[in-house]
Amino acid sequence: MLIQAIYRIAWKDVVGDLRRRATLSSMLFFAISVLVVFQAAFEPDRQEALRLLPGLLWATTLFTTLVGLGRVFQAEEEDGAFEGLLLASVPRGVIFFGKWLGNLLLTLLVELLILPLILVLFNVDAWKHVPAILAILALGTLGLTGLGTLLAAMTRGARSRETLLALLLLPLTAPMLIAGVQAIAGILQADGIVAPWIKLLTIFDLVYLALAPWAFGWLVEE
Repeated sequence: MLIQAIYRIAWKDVVGDLRRRATLSSMLFFAISVLVVFQAAFEPDRQEALRLLPGLLWATTLFTTLVGLGRVFQAEEEDGAFEGLLLASVPRGVIFFGKWLGNLLLTLLVELLILPLILVLFNVDAWKHVPAILAILALGTLGLTGLGTLLAAMTRGARSRETLLALLLLPLTAPMLIAGVQAIAGILQADGIVAPWIKLLTIFDLVYLALAPWAFGWLVEE
């Protein structure tokens, strides 16, 4: 029953966005714009591009995720349906997981599309590492979108919610982003260290996804 409720909330968000072409198209447009600006600014050679790749990937992922998080509760706010969603006979944590899962799926789809694009734009020969890079991006995105969904709920009524969301999210996720950058850098290097950074990413995911549903219930009650 609870799993079905999570699925329905996530399905509503994903299908609704694909029909409106709002969040996904905005995230893709923003990601492509960021990559084009980076490519024009740096114009690195192959070796330098390989060194910059982890940071560019996570910077693009972070900014793109912020665009998606700013719209997590937009549909309910436009229709005045958020209070109705809270009246559903399910725990508040189920609502959180449904909204989180919908945003997570859209973010992962964008990451799947921008990784080949960044390899082509920067002429980086890292195609054999694509599955491992995607796995680390997905691992980091679990915690990033989990905490981001909670903060989006916290700031949904604020006048400058996009700015406030970024100011709250960036410091809290900085250690996780550093771990993600180091993990991908370790994969791209023949003798790189990966395991400790993956463990750190996993710890962040577990902490954020364990505390966020409880905090979400407390926030919406307030």
